[in-house]
Amino acid sequence: MAGTLECVAEMQTDAGFDVECPHCHKPYSAKPIEGSAARYRGFKCPHCKLFVPYQRAADRDLLEPAADDGDAAE
Repeated sequence: MAGTLECVAEMQTDAGFDVECPHCHKPYSAKPIEGSAARYRGFKCPHCKLFVPYQRAADRDLLEPAADDGDAAE
């Protein structure tokens, strides 16, 4: 059996993200929701409850890694 983890490697499941909802345009912070397929991986807006697929949010520049006060970039 052969397969790839290409999509899984792109999504940082341990990290939180600052996301802007494409529907209500309100910002929120969230960790990605896991799913069995790429279309089920993403974020759910706490304001309007829209599910935003991870890849769509990334393509539209609607997310960025959440700022971590304790992390030092090297």
